Amino acid sequence: METEEERASIHWGVMLLLLVSSFLLVPLFGSSKLVEVTSLVLFELTIVGSIILSAKARWLRAAGGALALIWFAHSVLAVSGVRMSENLAYLSVILVLGALAITFRVLLLEGRGNIETLLGAFFGYLLLAMAWAMLYVQIERSFPGSFAMPEGADIWSTMLYYSLVTVTTLGYGDILPLTPLAMMAAGFEAVVGVLYVAVMVGSIVGNLKSTHPR
Repeated sequence: METEEERASIHWGVMLLLLVSSFLLVPLFGSSKLVEVTSLVLFELTIVGSIILSAKARWLRAAGGALALIWFAHSVLAVSGVRMSENLAYLSVILVLGALAITFRVLLLEGRGNIETLLGAFFGYLLLAMAWAMLYVQIERSFPGSFAMPEGADIWSTMLYYSLVTVTTLGYGDILPLTPLAMMAAGFEAVVGVLYVAVMVGSIVGNLKSTHPR
């Protein structure tokens, strides 16, 4: 019979696999309706799964599930060509921020400094990049020309790549923020990315010391 720790490790592992899969579908198979919907479903399963499996309060799980159904319906309509970008953006931000908050809380307060915590920390790091990528997409759509990027490039894949490069503070320079809002968002992501790594490493090391005292 699985222990609580093993179940938690599987939980984070599955969430991480779903999130990485949603990252890679469009770059690997190109942009088509089927690929976009599949990637969207994987991403939404990741967000909803992290909320439902991590949240202990029953009302929070129910609220997350209800919002997820609305989000999925809006997403399918948006992919089908119906203009619902504003509503979809608000729902996306609410759910992703909720998933981030719950993930961070679980990792900081309940992590044990083992494979479970490492998988969860990596998942949270990628989720952070995903949240900022969504912000960049909304900035570019609201204020066209906010970023200098290759012509004809898929905006979502491009902003996700830029977010991953920024959160790790690599800064290749092939995509640049041009407006004050875009520059502030990119700078803030770099700061949050560095702080996240520092806090998570400190938390994992602290949990290891408390788990294995001398």
